[in-house]
Amino acid sequence: MGSMKDALAKIGIKEVAKPIAPNERSKIAKKKVTEDVVHQEQRNFCEACDQVRPDVELYKHRNPTTEAEWICVRCADQLQIPDTFRKTAQSDTSIKKMFRREYGATLHPSEIKNQPTERPRGPVNGNR
Repeated sequence: MGSMKDALAKIGIKEVAKPIAPNERSKIAKKKVTEDVVHQEQRNFCEACDQVRPDVELYKHRNPTTEAEWICVRCADQLQIPDTFRKTAQSDTSIKKMFRREYGATLHPSEIKNQPTERPRGPVNGNR
């Protein structure tokens, strides 16, 4: 005599896999998440016009009409901020070498990365 399981297998009844609960999720190791996620690799939000644009760069300027530092090309041209105040070359248009200014000369990305960094004058506002 065999077991009940063998008898059922002889007549063609097979074991069914246990269904997974619909709300059950697979466990993800915390190390894996922190290694894969990169925060703010590129910034694309213009603080001057409050829009997401592909040509936003960091400008350290002394223009009294705006406090925005992450500015798109259109706003930088309207505010007449020269390209010499640009501190980054991180936008999509700059990477694709399509970054062009209408106000003044456009600097090459290699010239921007070689500029000496300036220390902030006066109190630093972290909420900008």
